[in-house]
Amino acid sequence: MEKYSRKYPQFSLCGLNCGLCPRYQTDGVSKCPGCGGKDFHLKHPSCAVISCSLKNDNVEFCYECSLFPCVKYKQVSDKDSFISYRNVLSDFKKAEKSGIEKYRKELDEKVLILERLISDYNDGRKKGFYCLAVNLLSRRD
Repeated sequence: MEKYSRKYPQFSLCGLNCGLCPRYQTDGVSKCPGCGGKDFHLKHPSCAVISCSLKNDNVEFCYECSLFPCVKYKQVSDKDSFISYRNVLSDFKKAEKSGIEKYRKELDEKVLILERLISDYNDGRKKGFYCLAVNLLSRRD
């Protein structure tokens, strides 16, 4: 999976909102560049979802694959408490229904809110809370 890159690493191939993740928002050595971001292959040398995509339809997002929904996406796992994993199916549906550009705009707005919270109100212990809160925001249209 050497040099895997994407145009928009904030929303991953597998449906995670990387831009709203504490590891994406950190400044330390554990910073994740997002799916296919700069030096992604160094932080994540193997990814089963990327390997699957490259073997099959080589899509930008799993919901575009001819095999979707595969076993991984039949239902949301209730075993993982990480909010980004719990929203994958609903986020895919939003992106598919309204178009990826509209979904990206919504995600970009949430990332801006999160970055503002972190820069102006974080006392060093609230980043995870802010990431969770912004993930749970729903947009009013």
